[in-house]
Amino acid sequence: MTARFQIALVASMLAAGVAYSAPAKADAVADFYKDKQVRFIVPTETGGGYDLYMRTLVQYMPSHMPGHPTAVIVNMAGAGGVKATNYAYNAAARDGTVVFMPFFNHPLFQLIKPEGIRFDVRKMPWLGNMAELNSVVAVMATSPIKTIEDAKKHEVILAASAKGSETYFYPQLANALLGTRFKMVMGYPGTAAMSVAMERGEVQGRGGAWETWPATRPEWVKEGKIRVLIQAGLRRDPDLKDVPLITELAADADKPLARLISSAVVTARMVGMPPAVPEDRVKALRQAFDATMKDPAFQADAKRRKMTLQVMTGEQVEALIADLFKTPPDVVARAKKTLGY
Repeated sequence: MTARFQIALVASMLAAGVAYSAPAKADAVADFYKDKQVRFIVPTETGGGYDLYMRTLVQYMPSHMPGHPTAVIVNMAGAGGVKATNYAYNAAARDGTVVFMPFFNHPLFQLIKPEGIRFDVRKMPWLGNMAELNSVVAVMATSPIKTIEDAKKHEVILAASAKGSETYFYPQLANALLGTRFKMVMGYPGTAAMSVAMERGEVQGRGGAWETWPATRPEWVKEGKIRVLIQAGLRRDPDLKDVPLITELAADADKPLARLISSAVVTARMVGMPPAVPEDRVKALRQAFDATMKDPAFQADAKRRKMTLQVMTGEQVEALIADLFKTPPDVVARAKKTLGY
């Protein structure tokens, strides 16, 4: 079709009241993701809370992404989740084909122990956050430890993964601020393995998100096989109304420190990407994440799996991280000393 004929055709169509649409411009983001495989990285082995959230997300999010790519789960446990975040920041593809879920405390971890990590959470684009979860210390009901006061009088053996993990953070915070005698046995690859260790009698209990218990061991919760001694968060979990918060029991002089470390659970299941991913792909995946969180099928599946959902957008996560790095230096210094860094 010559340019002169095309112009004449358009003019005649307009004169006749016929709508004319220019040829549709190709969607560059959809074209990129078509026939691609996106890797969703989990910082733990299979069977724990992080794995549950990511696997549920992966079942629905690709259908909301432009180009509808295929997805694959990659479990990358190690060093309290730091192995996965270091990989995402330094080695993973920066083209939008890698999505990862860090340990909830990695923003705080970076703030108090920058010499031990190789990532900067402020430079990584965040797609959103799936849940705010309270962390707890729970023991088997057969343990002689009945209350947090008992844990001040007697040593309590807990399973943990590493110093950078949630399984270490809050028992250690309780030791420092409340005088408990939690002893962490390090090296377990994930909460699923820790629960097995509890069942075998290797340890008495473990730390970790409360939500993982009804999701991964619902029979233990229903049958009263575990006892929750204390919780960490900004407010008491509705299921644990009689369990005290560390912030409630801490002395007044220690409350700023307790609040700082407890606030990390606000972004307990955030999802991000490596730095320097093209902006149009970040925008598209943020929209896909938001759409997934509103997907009725996803919400029903999450409810069936007993997953807590308290969703934040990527922009909200980035704002919280920015606020975290405004923490006064003296509080940061105390947090670093308290957690043994």
